[in-house]
Order: sequence, then structure tokens, then C-alpha cells
Amino acid sequence: MIYSLLITLLSAGAVFVFVRAYMPHGEQLDIARRLGLMKKVSAGKELNKISQSVLAFLEYRISKLKGPGIDNVRKNIKSMLDMAGNPAGVTVDGFVALCVLASFVVTVISFMFFQRFGPFIKISFGVGLGIALPYLWLKGLITKRHRAIIRTLPDVLDLITLSMEAGIDFNAAVSKVTAKSKVTPLIEELMLMQQGIRLGQSRVVALEDMIKRVNNPDFTAAITNIIQAEKISSPLGPVLRIQSEQMRIKRFQLAEKLAQQAPIKMLFPLIFCILPSIFLMLFAPLFLRVLGTGRMW
Repeated sequence: MIYSLLITLLSAGAVFVFVRAYMPHGEQLDIARRLGLMKKVSAGKELNKISQSVLAFLEYRISKLKGPGIDNVRKNIKSMLDMAGNPAGVTVDGFVALCVLASFVVTVISFMFFQRFGPFIKISFGVGLGIALPYLWLKGLITKRHRAIIRTLPDVLDLITLSMEAGIDFNAAVSKVTAKSKVTPLIEELMLMQQGIRLGQSRVVALEDMIKRVNNPDFTAAITNIIQAEKISSPLGPVLRIQSEQMRIKRFQLAEKLAQQAPIKMLFPLIFCILPSIFLMLFAPLFLRVLGTGRMW
């Protein structure tokens, strides 16, 4: 009974998505036929259009949900998306739609393959894993972006310091560095800061917004010192040079931490992949000889 209902729902959903994605209105269809614009689309593009249609439909429905708790969830997701650099232009409602779609897919898979468990366990497993997977993906992007920012921050601060010592102000130095440098997460954040200044923000407010977007303790400490120097009208050159040295020390400490974690991360492939292969290569001929002749030598 459950599987019949599930198959019916999946079929109805597939038909709905297909009709919504591909069937235009009667007038549009007639005009397209007369103009000869009816073209075949490849299977990959069809699948892409179907997935985009499903996500757009879910995103539209989710955007209608209101409430204090829902607003707090949206605020937290928006903060995480900003820290990740807004990957692929994903909106808050789009990320929630992705979680809903992943939960549905994992739930269907659990009903198909986990026969011995009850419906409540299957649904709980599907919803939990479906929500966890997009969050883990986003957390990974945040960690990767933070490491890239900390790794490039000392060099960028050095370039800004050299530009200011050559006789230009902070905004011009940042513009020159961003224009001449390869696009990295830190350069993207500096571009957003410059855009805010051009739109009328003060330098302090633009730096504070950049701190909120990145939300990394080491980055926050470095930029906060620059903000304090700006507020008391202190020369920024020496402050930037000091922060560059401190961030270089932080980068070295991060490299040491990752190097210390490498042996632990190597245990799993060593135990479950490399050692079984070695034992198989060494003892498999001996085992086959014992089975065939009954003696070891």
C-alpha cells in the first residue's frame, strides 16, 4: 500500500514538473510552431530544466512562509551563505528548497532499500540526512573560504601597505591591489567593501560589514585593529604592517595544525585500503598453495 501510494505520488510529481517546465500556453505554442522555433533539447538540458523547475517551485512556496522562528532560520542561513561567498547565487529560500528536495529524495531511497525498518524511522532518517547533507556542503565551503582568506591576507596587507607608502590613500591602495591581483575570496570581499564605499558607506561601516560577512575570529581581529586606527585617525601604514606580521604567524600556525592532523587522516585509508592490499598480496599465494596441496611449502 505504501509503495503504491509512493509510486503514484512520484509519477504525478514527474508529470506536473514536466508539464510546468515544457508546455507553454496555447498562443505561445501556436506561434512557436508557425515560426519553426520548436527544437529538440538534449537529455542533459531537459534534466537541468526539470531540476530548476522543481527548485523554483519549492523556492516560491517556501518564500510564502512567515513567522518569528522562520525569520531566525532565514537569518542564520543568510549568514552562512555570506560566509561561504554565496555559492552559485543560492538564495536563502533556494537553500531551504534544496534541503527539502534532498530530504524527499533520501526518504524515497530509504523506503526503497531499508525494508526492515518502520516508516517513522525511514522518514526521520531521510529528513535528517537530507537536511544534513546541504549543511555539511555549506560548512565545507565556509571552512575552505576562511582558510583561503587567512592564507592570502598577509600578502594583500603587504601590498596595500606598500601602495600607501608610495603616496596614495587606503581606498586607492585597495582599488589598485584588487585590480592587479588574481580573484580570490579575500579580493572578492575587498571588492564588495569598495562597492559599499562607492554607494555612500563610510570606510568604517564598510569594514564592519566585511567582518560580518566573513565572520572569522582571526580576520575579525585584524580588521578590528584597522577600524580602531581609522576611528582615532592614526596612520594606517604601521597598523597594516603589524597586522600583516600577526596574520603571517597565524598562517604558519594553521599550516602546523593541518600538518599535525595529516597522520590521523591517513589512518582510515591506511587501515582499510593499503594494509588489506598488502596482506592480500603477501599471503594470498600461500593460502592458495595450502588449499591446493595441503602443505605450506
